[in-house]
Amino acid sequence: MIFRFLTALFSIALLLSCNSKEGLNVETDNEVTIAHLKSLCEGDHRLITENISVRGIVVATNWLGELHNSAIIIDDTGGLEIAIDLNDVRKELPLNSEITIQCNGLMLARVGGNIKLGTTSTDDFPIGDIDSEYLPCYIRIIGLDRKVLPAIKRIEEVGADDICTFVQFDNLRICDAEAKLSWCDIIDGEIVTTYRTLVDREGNTLSVRTLSTCHYATEAIPKNEISVAGVIDYSDNRPFLKIVNRAITEL
Repeated sequence: MIFRFLTALFSIALLLSCNSKEGLNVETDNEVTIAHLKSLCEGDHRLITENISVRGIVVATNWLGELHNSAIIIDDTGGLEIAIDLNDVRKELPLNSEITIQCNGLMLARVGGNIKLGTTSTDDFPIGDIDSEYLPCYIRIIGLDRKVLPAIKRIEEVGADDICTFVQFDNLRICDAEAKLSWCDIIDGEIVTTYRTLVDREGNTLSVRTLSTCHYATEAIPKNEISVAGVIDYSDNRPFLKIVNRAITEL
């Protein structure tokens, strides 16, 4: 509790130093990789007090409800999910844009198997969303149309090192037990976040999690083989895929 209080005070002080929406008063050329930034979080939380920045390309946002108020950026070393208090992050951070993030004053926290970047949480959730009003104090767009392709993966290749990476799987189909179902279940009239199981030609399985807020949550899963692209996450020491940008192609 004391830790949260002190880190909250520190974050407020830094926000007050941002006297305009043009950016923080002091920027840094001390740029680190995504992998290095995440390595700083050795425990459950890590308040960033160093004057460091990170750069990456936006490969996913919450514009189709596939993520919860966040964006995912990648560089050559991995991916990073950023918690942002916006219903449509894409308006501020367009897909395929290249951005830099001034990290001093932000928080890293473990959420499941993932390490996210945000602010100090004011409740029981591990990480807080960056206030949209102060987003320009931390994040700057430095390029557009920097589209990157997902890495082609096979299910048996996926491991903990792939958390938050942008990947694609080909020649998958829905498992027989879930054929004819939609991406999400409807229970008592409400759409609920649901895990489905995709299978490759060798019989390997991959869980796919679809949030209840996803725009295509009630659409039927294709019966034929598909290619899907998304980001990897972990729960209970098992990987699962979060599809992004509706990247589902029937083969």
